[in-house]
Amino acid sequence: MTSRVMSRVFSAPRCTLAALVMVCGAASASAQNGAPASSPLAAVGAAVTRARALVAAGDGTAARALLDSLVSHNDAGSNSLAESLYWRAVLAERSADAERDWKRLVVDAPLSPRVPDAVLHLADLEIVRGRPDAARGYLSRITRDFAESPEQPKAMLGIARSYFEERDIAHACETVTALRAKGIPDGELRLQANEMDSRCKAAANAAANAAAVAGDSASTGSSTGAGSDVSGDRATPRRGAGSSTREKYTVQLAAYDTRSQAESVVKRLAKRGLTARVDGERKPYRIHVGRYVTRADAVAALARLKKKGHSGFVTELDR
Repeated sequence: MTSRVMSRVFSAPRCTLAALVMVCGAASASAQNGAPASSPLAAVGAAVTRARALVAAGDGTAARALLDSLVSHNDAGSNSLAESLYWRAVLAERSADAERDWKRLVVDAPLSPRVPDAVLHLADLEIVRGRPDAARGYLSRITRDFAESPEQPKAMLGIARSYFEERDIAHACETVTALRAKGIPDGELRLQANEMDSRCKAAANAAANAAAVAGDSASTGSSTGAGSDVSGDRATPRRGAGSSTREKYTVQLAAYDTRSQAESVVKRLAKRGLTARVDGERKPYRIHVGRYVTRADAVAALARLKKKGHSGFVTELDR
């Protein structure tokens, strides 16, 4: 690794001998994957490893300083800049900061393979804001402009979800059917698609029952009520393990600079059947779901939330 690259990697605080070993090891791994150990992209990968370790250790300030340095030292349009922006957004504490970097990545590095993932994150933010039509605009770009991207199935599921949000069951189910024709990877995406199929079947059954009841009413002059909610869109709130001083973990969905913004999102989530809360007495105001005694419980809760289309991460509760 050249002295110039090393100076970039270690421009952040707290770079000890142990950090040097960690960074050089990551750079070596990058070289094994086809990137020369002295290349800018390898240096970015090494520094990102360091930043993630700092975040895991609770030193977000040092991690952000390192990521800021990466962004400032890489050229527009380069994959190195795209990687730097991508990880600064992933590790951002505020939703607004993450959104800024996702958008900059799309504009400044349009040929990067990270672009579809950045667009997915932007769509997620619009869903949280209660703007499914705006989310669909982002997701449609992936299906239109990135036909070979592995993010295609996720984008199509997101489009279906946006239609469900608008109670447009017909278009939602058409999108799920089209996705099945293309093929769905095993794992979480298949589980999400299966859940949407269930909602489509429930909607079809409810419509059929309503038509039958209407026919009976016409013939007998009586009127009975069919199910009023045919969307099947009743998410079960995820609760923690109850109130206990042993609870250490929660799931964070987003964070905002003002409490009013955060509370507005919590209200929208409640309408979608998800119980969330605003934590913090000063910015950033974090939107959290659940309280859990162990990290494993929180990780399991996050997995359930992801099946419902929510993105987030596990964090420790403030004391």
